[in-house]
Amino acid sequence: MRTKKNLKRYFYRLSKIALLAGIVLLGFSSCNKADDRQEEFSNELSKSDGTSESLLALTTPLSLLTDQNFQHGFHVLHPSTGVVQGSILYAGGGSSPKWNLSQWYSNSSLYGATPTLLSSGSYRFADSNKAITIGPASSTDRDIIFAINGQNEFGDTYRTSSQPFPHLIIDQRIADPDGWLGSATPFIGALDSLNFQIDAYLDYHARNQKAGYNSAIHALQFSCVFLVQNLNPSSAGYGKSMYFLIMLFDDRYSLPGFSINEDIFSGQLIYDVGLASFSTTGLVQGQWKTVKGDILSQIKQGLDEAWSRGYLLESQSYNDYKVSLFTMGFECTGLNIGTMKTRNLSLIAY
Repeated sequence: MRTKKNLKRYFYRLSKIALLAGIVLLGFSSCNKADDRQEEFSNELSKSDGTSESLLALTTPLSLLTDQNFQHGFHVLHPSTGVVQGSILYAGGGSSPKWNLSQWYSNSSLYGATPTLLSSGSYRFADSNKAITIGPASSTDRDIIFAINGQNEFGDTYRTSSQPFPHLIIDQRIADPDGWLGSATPFIGALDSLNFQIDAYLDYHARNQKAGYNSAIHALQFSCVFLVQNLNPSSAGYGKSMYFLIMLFDDRYSLPGFSINEDIFSGQLIYDVGLASFSTTGLVQGQWKTVKGDILSQIKQGLDEAWSRGYLLESQSYNDYKVSLFTMGFECTGLNIGTMKTRNLSLIAY
């Protein structure tokens, strides 16, 4: 379980990502259905009185993510400032990134890294502290590989509880006012289900434990985070949010479990259902695990919990909230070295 100090830093970074992740997409063939659905929803909005209750339920499945295979690369954010430094693209891939790549508090940046072509057909962008591997959908290394070296980042010396720690995470802004899907993103109250899937493969992990190790502040974690945000402009709580989190891997626990915390920086609720909500076993090095399920009821439970604890009281209606941001990746607070492969990422609203 994350300490409150670690959660504070992590979600402060996440809130900065939310502000920096406004990506406007150009039309391309794989997005035609989403574009059509966006137009349909926009037309419905123009007929409404401005309140979410007037919106119709979805009539066809809608993908809330685009470029799930990471064919268009990444906007690379500076490790300290979060300013976009440039792009990571692979030869033959798209040239208009749909995702951001954040590397908060790393001692180096992947921007400018020379890609290495692997025998699998993918390309590896690496420095001494971390790496990202992406490539064609036909690659045997699809879809994306994250690698981080905490031992190198920290100079083989354990951090104290007050020291920052490196992240290697990607994010995509979904909803209005600056997300790729914009106002076509449905309100939670309009959904019948929200199906999430990701296949995860722990390729390598070493804790490198030695004298000075403290399990309360030293770990390697890989999570998927959804920002659940009030996006009804007519609501007094417009813009306010909470975090819904799925912890796929935490080296301290064989099966990451359920936890509720408060981000003490922003005061927002963090509702972490862990991996235990989807499986009776955790990730095992060298084995693929499919994590999938309808997370709509869990998100609603998270909102219910927030309201019962005094959060987001300006609106206690599911009809005012959307999933506005998705992010996933590593945060490393110890001397750990880890590599995680993922594929088949999807988030489908019904």
